Amino acid sequence: MILIEEFLDNCYELSKEVNEMSLNALIEYIDDNFERVDDPLLFEPEIKKRLDEFKNYILDARKLPLERALNRVSQVRGMVERFKFNFLTNSITCTENAKPLDVPIKYAKGVGPSREKLLKKLGIETVSDLVNYFPRDYEDRRKVIPLMYVKENEKVTTKGVVRSVEKTRKGELVIISALLQDGISQLLLKWFNQEFKEMEIKPLIGKEVYVTGTVKRGYFGAMEIQNPEISVSDTPERAILPIYPLTENLTQKTLRRIIADNLPSVCKVSDVLPKELIEERKLVDVHTAYVGMHFPKSAFHFKIARKRLAYEELLFFQTALYLSRQNVSQVGGIPKEFTGNLAEKFIRRLPFQLTNAQKRAHGEIREDMRSTNPMNRLLQGDVGSGKTLVAELAIVDNYEAGYQSAFMVPTSILAVQHFQKLFNHLTDIGIRVALLIGSTSQKEKERIKFALKNGNLDVVVGTHALIQEDVHFANLGLVIIDEQHRFGVKQREELISKGKVVDTLIMTATPIPRTLSLTLYGDLDVSIIDEMPPGRKEIKTFTLRHTRAKEVYKFVREQVIENGDQAYIVYPLIEQSEAINAKAAEDMYKTLSKEAFPDVPMGLLHGRMSDEEKNDVMSKFVRGEIKILVSTSVIEVGVDVPNATVMVIENAERFGLAQLHQLRGRVGRGDKQSYCFLIVSEAGEEAWDRLQFFASTNDGFKISEYDLRLRGPGEFFGTRQHGLPEFRVADIISDTELMLLAREDAKRIVENYPDSEIIKKVYELYSERIKFLDVG
Repeated sequence: MILIEEFLDNCYELSKEVNEMSLNALIEYIDDNFERVDDPLLFEPEIKKRLDEFKNYILDARKLPLERALNRVSQVRGMVERFKFNFLTNSITCTENAKPLDVPIKYAKGVGPSREKLLKKLGIETVSDLVNYFPRDYEDRRKVIPLMYVKENEKVTTKGVVRSVEKTRKGELVIISALLQDGISQLLLKWFNQEFKEMEIKPLIGKEVYVTGTVKRGYFGAMEIQNPEISVSDTPERAILPIYPLTENLTQKTLRRIIADNLPSVCKVSDVLPKELIEERKLVDVHTAYVGMHFPKSAFHFKIARKRLAYEELLFFQTALYLSRQNVSQVGGIPKEFTGNLAEKFIRRLPFQLTNAQKRAHGEIREDMRSTNPMNRLLQGDVGSGKTLVAELAIVDNYEAGYQSAFMVPTSILAVQHFQKLFNHLTDIGIRVALLIGSTSQKEKERIKFALKNGNLDVVVGTHALIQEDVHFANLGLVIIDEQHRFGVKQREELISKGKVVDTLIMTATPIPRTLSLTLYGDLDVSIIDEMPPGRKEIKTFTLRHTRAKEVYKFVREQVIENGDQAYIVYPLIEQSEAINAKAAEDMYKTLSKEAFPDVPMGLLHGRMSDEEKNDVMSKFVRGEIKILVSTSVIEVGVDVPNATVMVIENAERFGLAQLHQLRGRVGRGDKQSYCFLIVSEAGEEAWDRLQFFASTNDGFKISEYDLRLRGPGEFFGTRQHGLPEFRVADIISDTELMLLAREDAKRIVENYPDSEIIKKVYELYSERIKFLDVG
């Protein structure tokens, strides 16, 4: 049997090309399959009539001259689309007595005090929350599969006659079994510890029933369904049923009924999309969309309902980003004038050539800095692709234009490292650089603040100590933020408001798939450095069980003693914990110093050490006095030691892929071959596959897409501090194309409909995001 929409979709496909061959194929398909169409919608006389007309229109083409017959084939696709829109969707009849959306849930139809408590547990406080409480999944019960065709592990609806019912006991367990037959095949139905089922099923003996459940192979090999749902033959629920997230004491049936009873309230949802946009994007009206999300008449109905509501969410969000961007532009930036000669001089002194990707990114940043709009750019590049150098070029241009720069990083270790790099590179061309972190002495802090305020310092590198209220700049023109997602959104805003609307460059080594950067950073322009400096060798990565750890230590020993290289050994914990079965850095540092590397200078680094201690250990490692650094993941961001060639990560299954990628990026910074060992203690099949995938590629973008699919965006980024919107329908990973359409349309709406309902709605939803920072 096939459903009407499957039949129509196949006709649609067969008429893609208009020629004699497709005509014959279409006629043959309809001859062979029309009688197989079995669909609950055939009970609607109008649908049956229209389907017959469609069939006859095509089959009658046999009697026509070829040209007219082919003309009929060319009409098929339009006819199918119209049929689906007209008959495979349904909306709601709006009446005056539908409850307003802001009515408290206890006054909704069919609720009352006890159900009110249950619904509130699901976060449903009002009728609006109820109609926006969308299913997490659907169960398609439209097809009735004959018993002989049911397959193991598939959820099906089938039908047959109940032949017998019996009750058996096995110790504490009571089993009610029934036999279902259809004259050719049979199936066992079983219920466990539900004695009342015996009385429920006995009256059905000899009657035809519909049965829904998942088919399993029983102990003796016979097919059976455990705990099936049964409905009597004349009232089967042959429909697509919504599956909602539930709470204890609330069933699917009850929640479906409550939502169905209150669905007329969607009539109170106003359609704020401009009419021409609805037509151009082939969207259904908002009421049809709500019905299609809860009780779709067909898979097609669900698809277009979801498209409409997902598009709307993405459009509101993209409009908010566009408005916030427009607000920035209205405040105006600082157009900078510079010749670029100083940057040329800086580039000539480098011992290597810039990659094309670096040149391109620098060009894009320059264009922004010269513009009257403030720069708001994300510089994205894989670990080791040379982002910092591009940032330095921006600092040089900014200095030549007569402005100061602030460079903000998430940790003091990284701040020290960046400071040393900038100091070495920029002092030669006359740029004055200082470091301001938590552990900077009070006297030095005062000196730096005074110099920044009076214009006697050109660049300051620091952690969030830079955000303290009493840091003032004489002429701040550029803010560079490294590893944006380590800073809360608020911290970023505070720094940007230190000057006027200064140019902002955000650097990240977390490669973010393109759609996602549109969602997260839709108010930013994106530059991507997708090319590695020449001569870099790919890091060889191996996944090993923990029983082979000693072999890895032996390899580390050889690299360090024979080749003079350095190594990192990273652990998930600082100290041993009873709650977590994983190795800890402090304990392993002691063990390895005694047992595996008694003659090798080792160091220990973790997050609980003071800034001073961390910087001391790190400096020794950079200078080569420490050969093996035992650490937690504090080293994941940015530290650069070209002589380090081995990265060992123990309990690798406890780290996320993005984190592993950052850790691996600590080696392979020179021209020697580097290695990364993932030592796995206790990993299921899924975790092992994940690590095997990681070992197979060095491409950060591939890794982050894989990670994102696995964990979902909220967990991937930590939604709260990221300002990632929580969409009810849209999915920022799979709705790429819709996102791009929404971005295009948002621009049009802001420019052409500044006073429309949609803009009001966006301000209502995203006022926080849009209000531009009070600057100066």
